[in-house]
Amino acid sequence: MIEVRMTDKELILNFINQYDLLFNAELIAKLTSVSREAIEKLLPDLLQSQAIKQIEDSPPIYVRVNRYQARIGYQHYKGWTFSIADAHKLLDILEQGRYKSIRDIAQAIGKSRQWVYIYLEALASIEVVDLRQHIYVVISRQNVPKIGRKVQKGILGQLRSLNRAGCYRLIE
Repeated sequence: MIEVRMTDKELILNFINQYDLLFNAELIAKLTSVSREAIEKLLPDLLQSQAIKQIEDSPPIYVRVNRYQARIGYQHYKGWTFSIADAHKLLDILEQGRYKSIRDIAQAIGKSRQWVYIYLEALASIEVVDLRQHIYVVISRQNVPKIGRKVQKGILGQLRSLNRAGCYRLIE
């Protein structure tokens, strides 16, 4: 059996990346089983690399830098907030395959069918995604930052109806 041990620095970085509250060397020592002396030797490196910042001098208290990452997006309904990064992941999946159903897309991206439907509806509303010959296709990524600003309810049904009639919408 191979035993893998993390270094003190790896343990401390792992702790810092998961801990959103204020901390000091003593707390790190209690929660990681790394000696306090080793922690105090590594803290200046972590400060210099901007992994943490010191917010109090006596006693020294630290926080993780960028511990609250803002999600840029617009609410659609019932608390749904769209992430531009998630939208790009969905578009990457659509570009890699020929998907005809929301179920297949959900399986490929590892999200719920509801999530995929709402994102597709938002992306179709801003003319990023379209349905051509019953296959979801990416038209352009230019409008992705506008996701969620204006969502046209039922647009996916309209696109399916157009496809059944052998038509598709013209996008400029």
